[in-house]
Amino acid sequence: MQGAWWAFGITVASLAALAYYAFVVLPARIHRWRCDGLRAFARLIELRTQGRYGKAEPMAELASAVAQRLGLPLHERRRMELAVYLRDIGMVAIPYHILNKPTPLTPAERDLMGRHAEIGASITEQIPGLWHVAPIVRLHHVVYSEQPDAPLAAHLISALEDWIRVAESADADTAASVLKQGAGARYHPVVVQAILSEVQQRALDGVQALTRSAALWL
Repeated sequence: MQGAWWAFGITVASLAALAYYAFVVLPARIHRWRCDGLRAFARLIELRTQGRYGKAEPMAELASAVAQRLGLPLHERRRMELAVYLRDIGMVAIPYHILNKPTPLTPAERDLMGRHAEIGASITEQIPGLWHVAPIVRLHHVVYSEQPDAPLAAHLISALEDWIRVAESADADTAASVLKQGAGARYHPVVVQAILSEVQQRALDGVQALTRSAALWL
């Protein structure tokens, strides 16, 4: 009898280990493989647009951290991360001379540029296993006052993309002011608060790390 219970225990443990691998380890690995592949797409867009679009590296990690602050479940955080890499894939349909035009765009050219999100969503829908990312790609420039019920991940990418753009061209304080001024109109107010909280926490962590490092030399 004791041997039977021992065998039963081994069987249960084996099934539990198999289930953990199938439902936790394997999905995580598949997600990372997808991100690694899509990172190349984003890099190609970045190169084609001379760095104006497609930037994913500075956004993906920060977006994931902010999404955790917002309480998004794991599957939504993963969907959002995939959308970060795919958001500007529609730029492949925009002529090179428009993407890199040194002078202001004409109304017709601006209209074509404005279609890149819809084009990108259409492309994403055709990629096996990634159709569920298309709604976020389509709405990654969403305006809160126009579509407050859009996926929170889309609101996050929309606000974070502007924050990174302004922070890189000016500074973090200016970027924070842009988000604060647009909260409730251009940007989802809850998303704005989460982004600013994450950025402030990182700045504080950086100061504390610098202080600890300096203390070692005293």
